[in-house]
Amino acid sequence: MRFTFGVLLCAFTLTAAAADYPLGTMTCDDIGAFASEVMAAKKSGRSKEDALAALDTRTYGDPVEKRNLTDVVEILYGNLGRNLGVQSAGAVLKTDCETGRKPK
Repeated sequence: MRFTFGVLLCAFTLTAAAADYPLGTMTCDDIGAFASEVMAAKKSGRSKEDALAALDTRTYGDPVEKRNLTDVVEILYGNLGRNLGVQSAGAVLKTDCETGRKPK
């Protein structure tokens, strides 16, 4: 589990490009909640394509939000998300977001 967390942390941090996460109107709690939703849908059989298509129906307060949520879907449907549960997916991505938001 440590390896999976480390790899997830690294992969999601790469999207931040060494700066604080640009979240738009979202919070790290929002990212974590969305990650849990995605993992629950994945475990119930929803395809990655359906999950990505659903992002087109959402309303965003800032264009960066769609990119962030797309990254969450990509991570959780990839190999990095294969060992996570619904709760752990939300916790890992929320924690990673919070870590990325702290001043360097």
